Amino acid sequence: MEAIYRIPFHFLECPNLKLKRPSWIRQPPAMVVFAMVMLSYFLVCGGVIYDVIVEPPSIGSTVDEHGHSKPVAFMQYRVNGQYIMEGLAASFMFTLGGLGFIILDQSNKPGIEKRNRTMFLSVAFICIVVAFLMSRVFMRIKLPGYMSV
Repeated sequence: MEAIYRIPFHFLECPNLKLKRPSWIRQPPAMVVFAMVMLSYFLVCGGVIYDVIVEPPSIGSTVDEHGHSKPVAFMQYRVNGQYIMEGLAASFMFTLGGLGFIILDQSNKPGIEKRNRTMFLSVAFICIVVAFLMSRVFMRIKLPGYMSV
C-alpha cells in the first residue's frame, strides 16, 4: 500500500520555499486568547448560529386568563426552539459555571495566601452552585414536569 502512495512523489517535487513570518504579526497575550475563547463559548452556547438561521423573536408573549398579553422569555414545551433572551440567559449560566471551575483551578496555585485561597474557593463554589441551580430552574420553566420527582 505504501508503494501506491509513493508513486506521485516520483515525478512531483515539493517546492523549496523559504517563507518568513511578517514582523508585524505578534503572538497575542494569553488573556486576549482567553477572552476570545470565552466570548466564542458564550455565543455558541447561546445558540447564536440557531438565532441567525431561524431568526426567532427576542421574547415571546402569552395570554393570561384575563386576556392580557404577558411577555415570556422561555419557549415552553419546545426543546428544539428558543427565544434570543432564553439562549443568552442559559449561555450566561453555562459561562458562569465555567468561570467558577476556572477560578477553582486558580485557587490551587502555589504561593497564594490562605485568605485569598479561601476567597477564590468561595467565589468558585458560589458560581458553580448558582449556575447549576439556575440551569435546573430554566429546565423546569422550559419543560414543566420534566424534572419533578
